[in-house]
Amino acid sequence: MKILVTGGTGFIGSHTCVELLDAGYDVVIVDNLSNSKKEVVSYIEKISGKKNFARKKIRKICFLWNIMLIYNINEGDGGMHQRHKKILDMLQAGKLLIKEAAVELGVTEMTLRRDLKELESKKMVLLVKGGAVPHPARYEPEQTETELLGRKFAIAKALFLRILPTDTIFISTGSTSLAFAKVIARQNVLPMTVVTNSLSVASTLFRSCCKVILLGGELRTNSLDLVGPISEKNIEEYHVDWLISGCDGAFSDYGFYTSDISLSNLEKKSIGIADHVAVIADSTKFGRKALTRFAALKDIDLLVTDNGLSDDDYKKLRKAAIEVIKVELEISE
Repeated sequence: MKILVTGGTGFIGSHTCVELLDAGYDVVIVDNLSNSKKEVVSYIEKISGKKNFARKKIRKICFLWNIMLIYNINEGDGGMHQRHKKILDMLQAGKLLIKEAAVELGVTEMTLRRDLKELESKKMVLLVKGGAVPHPARYEPEQTETELLGRKFAIAKALFLRILPTDTIFISTGSTSLAFAKVIARQNVLPMTVVTNSLSVASTLFRSCCKVILLGGELRTNSLDLVGPISEKNIEEYHVDWLISGCDGAFSDYGFYTSDISLSNLEKKSIGIADHVAVIADSTKFGRKALTRFAALKDIDLLVTDNGLSDDDYKKLRKAAIEVIKVELEISE
């Protein structure tokens, strides 16, 4: 009698095959090898003493699997599984929880995790503890070479050249902070640890040589960052060489501001765990009002901005013992 074993090269499946072969059954393995290796067949042969029982089967199975991929069996518009489309629709409301979503989709949690892993490989979702959130890359336009040489990237690169190499940094949320993360990802840097509350920063760096630590906290789907009491408590457990922060407004005689109270509270906590604090902001932020101050001048060690910073602001900042780097811009936005 022949018995078909699906997932026969997996942990449970391979043990099942050995038992069936020992009992005298002929075994046919079906496995797409997505979570195992074909070399497992050799181990089954060695343990069971049955040679070549499955090699032909494996070739047939891989061939059938390739046919499924080529013809997109059970796939809908654009070669995407209908279930994947439902998952992306569910993510429009924010975070997707695996236990709840599996019930709603009528699949096992293992199947849903496999779907999410595939979607993450396509930069459509980002896996987090207990589920997934929309991938930041879905909402970011592709950067052209001109944009990469723009103001924010020029400032970010100047910061990169100033503070690296270093061992540990905290990168806060914000567009210029994200530009700094992208500069790190594009450079061949020594391994370092990056702590962040920004999902966009984390997703930019997670394939780099950096070790990325993402703070817990309340997820805000509009800005894809984590804030709140949990984030503020978690940040106290770390120590970093550099804190990298942006700002919404700045005054050269008083300090740096943000429009977000929750972010301000986290920034204040972050300053306390850093040996050095750097602010990256273009010159248009100076003289601009924002809701709440997160850093006084005495808290800041380094400002990286552009050459639009006025001489008066520059002198006041230098008098406050802040190192100021003004980037010469060749491209206007």
